[in-house]
Amino acid sequence: MFTSTHSNSPLYDSFSFAPPMPDFSRSPCPALNTLANHGYIPRNGTNIPFWTLFTAIRHVYNLSFPLAMLLTTVGYFTCGTLALFPTEPSPPHDKTLLTTITRFLPCPSWTLDLASLCTTGPYKIAHDASLVHKYVPRSAADPALVAQLLTLAHHTHPSYNMTSIPIKSKYQDGLTLCDLGCLHAEREDALPPTHKLNKLHEQVALGECGLAWCVMRTHDEDAEQGVIPARVLEQWFGEERLPDGWWDVGGSRPISEVGLREAAKRAAEVGLFEDQN
Repeated sequence: MFTSTHSNSPLYDSFSFAPPMPDFSRSPCPALNTLANHGYIPRNGTNIPFWTLFTAIRHVYNLSFPLAMLLTTVGYFTCGTLALFPTEPSPPHDKTLLTTITRFLPCPSWTLDLASLCTTGPYKIAHDASLVHKYVPRSAADPALVAQLLTLAHHTHPSYNMTSIPIKSKYQDGLTLCDLGCLHAEREDALPPTHKLNKLHEQVALGECGLAWCVMRTHDEDAEQGVIPARVLEQWFGEERLPDGWWDVGGSRPISEVGLREAAKRAAEVGLFEDQN
């Protein structure tokens, strides 16, 4: 079943949301799974060309060229497949001398399967401190962690000590950057000794929190007062779909490009809460 999160324009029909089939490839990253579920990258999540993913994350999430290039390059460098020669044979009706010769000429391609991002290792980017994945390798969000995230967004958790900074946003249900920092610190502290993060994974985890806030926060008010509304958390983290009205004027999509400096700043702010524990 396809569900649209766009305006009613027929131009967006091919990018309607559809849940993945059981055999589709998915990653631990809700941002990438969302792109596949909407068709901005191959819906089956396999053999995704480098420039296809780069263009998709830049366009959909309004990331700057340097930030989109960094994120894409890291993912493909650690988990992608680089081929120097074509892997698909020429069609039977195209057996000319020229096509036969070109089959043996280098034709580099850099592709990625989303499931490859579940691969663990000291130099891979999968880690165990995700906000909605208990342990990797898992591509599906953990329902209990998603429920905890939403409970915290509604500020009804009886034992979780959220930040003492009151929410000044007009959106009363949501998570501030401070909330994400506290939650990340709690998730990392709860990891068993065998799952502790190395320095690379620590930076990846902080970057994920900071970037999620930059992209999904409310953009119609001051950045320091912004929150990720509860409905956005549920749709993006839980259902892995673009929030309702994403492309509408005044919708959830960032109004200005999210740059490398802004993402790094927010990631560092999330890390401050870890240092306090």
